[in-house]
Amino acid sequence: MNDNNDKNNINENESNAARRIRLRGEDMNEPDNSPLKIDKWANFWYHHKTKVIMISFFSIMILIGLVQLLTRQNPDVYILYSGPDYITPNQNVEMCDALEEIMIDYNGDGKVYAQLNDLVFMTADQIKEYESEARADGEEPYVDLTHHKNTHDRFVYEVFGQNSSICILAPDQYEIVKAEGGFLPLSELFDEVPEGAIDEYGINLVSTKFAEFYPIFQIFPEDTVIALRRLSTMSALGNKKKAEIRYEYHVDLFEKIISFEFPEGYTPKSK
Repeated sequence: MNDNNDKNNINENESNAARRIRLRGEDMNEPDNSPLKIDKWANFWYHHKTKVIMISFFSIMILIGLVQLLTRQNPDVYILYSGPDYITPNQNVEMCDALEEIMIDYNGDGKVYAQLNDLVFMTADQIKEYESEARADGEEPYVDLTHHKNTHDRFVYEVFGQNSSICILAPDQYEIVKAEGGFLPLSELFDEVPEGAIDEYGINLVSTKFAEFYPIFQIFPEDTVIALRRLSTMSALGNKKKAEIRYEYHVDLFEKIISFEFPEGYTPKSK
C-alpha cells in the first residue's frame, strides 16, 4: 500500500519533461552529448569587434577622401578678398558665378571655375575707427586682437604667394601690398588709364561696369579697390613656366573685368 502511495507521489511531482524522458527510456542523469549550438556571428563579434570597428572607420575615411578627390574641382583662377567686412557663403558663390560668366576654361579641364578666398581682418587704423563708431552708437566695442593678427599674417602670405593674383581689397589692405610694390601698373595692361582708377595700380571696383551689371559686387564699400598683383617671385622656387601660364589666366580675367561692356540692349541704371 505504501509502495503504491510513493509511486503516486513521484508521479504527481514528476515534471512533464521528466515524464517524457522516463517514458522514452532515457536516463535523466546521463550527460547531454548533443553538439552545443553557438551563434557564430555573436562569437566573431565578441572576439573581433575592435578590429571590425577600426577597419570600418578607416574604410569610410578612405572612401570619403576618394570621393572628394574625384569630385574636386580645379580652379582656373583664384581671387582674393580682404577687408573688415564679411561676405556670406552665398554671396561668395554668387560672385564666383558672375566671374565664371566672363571667363573661359583656362586650364582645359572642361570646367570653368573661379575660387574666391576671403580673409577678413582689421588693421590697426580700422580697429580704431570701428571702436570710435561703436562708442558713438553707445555700444561697447570688442576686438579679438589675436584673430586679426593671425589673419593679417595669413593675408601677407596669401597675397605674396602664387595663387591669388586678382585682389579685391579694402583701402588699408590695398596700401599694405602697394607699399611693398606688389601690384602690376595699369599702364602695362591698358593703353589708356581705365575709368575708376584711383592711382597707377588700383581701380575702384564698385564704379566698374562689371560691378554695375553684376550687382552682387555692390555689397562692397564704395572705396573697395581691385588690382592685379605682380607675378610672385615665389614662382622661381617651383615650376616657373607653369606659374607664368597660370598668371596669364588671371591677367586675362582682370582685363575682362576692367574692360567689361554692357550687353546689347542693357540699360544702365542712373547713378
